[in-house]
Amino acid sequence: MEQELEQWCPDYVTTGFVAGHCGVCNVTVLRWIDKGRLPAFRLLDGHYRIRRDDFAGFLERYSIPASQGASSGSG
Repeated sequence: MEQELEQWCPDYVTTGFVAGHCGVCNVTVLRWIDKGRLPAFRLLDGHYRIRRDDFAGFLERYSIPASQGASSGSG
């Protein structure tokens, strides 16, 4: 699955990217982060970034297809 993820995902992704891939809104992704379901770190400007490996683990843990295909979003 890691090879599939590398094809469409940089080292870090935004909450918008995660939201688009999972078919949810940014607020839902922020809730996942707040509840500890999706590891993320906060930039100085307040935006979050998610490591690609953490996102891959999240997709696997919650059975979300890695090949679902989403366009890159901003977050």
